Amino acid sequence: MVASRVPTQRQLRRRLEPLVAQAAATPGADRYRKHFTAEAHLWVLILHTLWGGESLRRTHARLAPLAHWWRRWQLPHWISLSQLARSSTSRPAACAEALLAEAVAAARRQGSADPLWRKLGRAAALDGSFLRLSAKLSPWCVHGGYAPGVRLQALLELAPQIPDRLRLTLADTNDHQALASMDLTPWRGWTLIFDLGYYGHQQFVRLREHGVSFITRLNAQAHWTVTATRAVPLGPTPDGDVVLADWTVTVGSPNNRRGAVVPGLRLIISHNRAGVEQRFLTDRHDLTATEVLQLYRKRWQIELFFRWLKRQLGLLRPFGRSPEAVWLSVLLAVIVAMLMALLEPDRPPSISRIAWLGQVVTTLTLPVTDD
Repeated sequence: MVASRVPTQRQLRRRLEPLVAQAAATPGADRYRKHFTAEAHLWVLILHTLWGGESLRRTHARLAPLAHWWRRWQLPHWISLSQLARSSTSRPAACAEALLAEAVAAARRQGSADPLWRKLGRAAALDGSFLRLSAKLSPWCVHGGYAPGVRLQALLELAPQIPDRLRLTLADTNDHQALASMDLTPWRGWTLIFDLGYYGHQQFVRLREHGVSFITRLNAQAHWTVTATRAVPLGPTPDGDVVLADWTVTVGSPNNRRGAVVPGLRLIISHNRAGVEQRFLTDRHDLTATEVLQLYRKRWQIELFFRWLKRQLGLLRPFGRSPEAVWLSVLLAVIVAMLMALLEPDRPPSISRIAWLGQVVTTLTLPVTDD
């Protein structure tokens, strides 16, 4: 069997150009920037992010000799670095948000072949990641004694690897508060998987009231009592976990005024390959203990997603110092992640995602020879 290859430049443009053109047509996208259109700007930022987002200065210098690109963007001459920097700080984010919506819709149509997803239904991992900023250059991000920076909250649909509900908060907003302020209406019927940062018995009550299930770890200080037991599977799971107990429990103490008593939850105790005991709490009684453990292991996908955004797509180096520039940086990093997801079926198994990213950007920046 012949290994698949990176699509040609024409094929890549045919996939990406309609998405970018539609997003650039967002009302108000070209306001005050008529000589450097939103379409050209989006392409520059896409290429900048594909290159790893080292610096806008370096991207500007790289694109200067690529006349075939900026002529396609209907630029009679290459823009100045100051114009690129100003646009990356002041252009409204609506066009980038529209492009992200288009890329997510395209990725969703591409579907997923994950057998666990097909069997268990809708599941999403919830997590946050801290982006450190300069207190001197971005004084707006300083709050009290917290480290200067912002927190990026995201939900990641696990099977198709599609992010949703992106949100930036200041450092003083912790994970628990972020979930408490989230509108849960669109997530009715979903299962959210999160770590201890979001833990809270009142949080569980709110999730259940909105028809949202959850899988998390049990807080070591939580009060709980067993109300029923069920049989545990014999032998280890495919991931090497051994289930020690599978109980129906009531969590919370009536003496805790700030908490809540939540009956009818399920506590699964297991130990992993290293012999470390783990305790998982969920309201999904329809799943086997093995399926609950498998789903929680999939939560790690959102950690890998954040690492991909920060290390490979340059999110550690935002476009500018303002809140608007940081938000635009987040949007472009996620957009490129979605564009790479659209190209994932073309990636040969023998090529890593990082090497594939390099091949795509190299193909895109070659001189146009097939038009």
